[in-house]
Amino acid sequence: MIGYVSSLRPCAGEAARLAPDVVIVDQSHDLDHSLARVSEVRGALPRARIILLAWNMEPDSLARAAAAGLDAAIRRTGDSIRVGGLMKGILAGDIYHAFAPLSAERPESAATYGLTSREIQILRLVAAGASNAAIAKELWITEQTVKFHLSNVYRKLGVATRTQASRYAHLHGMLDIDDSTAPPSVAA
Repeated sequence: MIGYVSSLRPCAGEAARLAPDVVIVDQSHDLDHSLARVSEVRGALPRARIILLAWNMEPDSLARAAAAGLDAAIRRTGDSIRVGGLMKGILAGDIYHAFAPLSAERPESAATYGLTSREIQILRLVAAGASNAAIAKELWITEQTVKFHLSNVYRKLGVATRTQASRYAHLHGMLDIDDSTAPPSVAA
């Protein structure tokens, strides 16, 4: 062990400073706190293996953990020797756990995450690295309109920045959404 951070406070800076190959997040009693740490570590250390020592292995919790950037989850047992062996196996690529999907088919609203086709267009351009000015020029709209659509995207996805929106879009396969599945945009 080369470091420890609490799951109750932000840890991306400390994780980046330590630059470990494996990060173990010991689930606090509030899963949301632990998943926030997983997401922070994934952003700071995209190549690190992230393992959650979980209180339960419920499919919904595991799906949320995978969406946050988790590589594996281990049920908490108190058997530290077994956890050490599992960590070595995960790091070596000898252990793989594919989290079960929540359902085979996503409803229409989940496919578009409630975004309009214009919002999906703008999100794709943001994820490609385009500035607001470049997006406005590409779509023949004003920068203020781009900002309006981006604030709607942030609100609908529950993120605060264009970087978080881009990461969310990549993790959730939103960049592959067919624009025709989204309702037509009411504002240009």
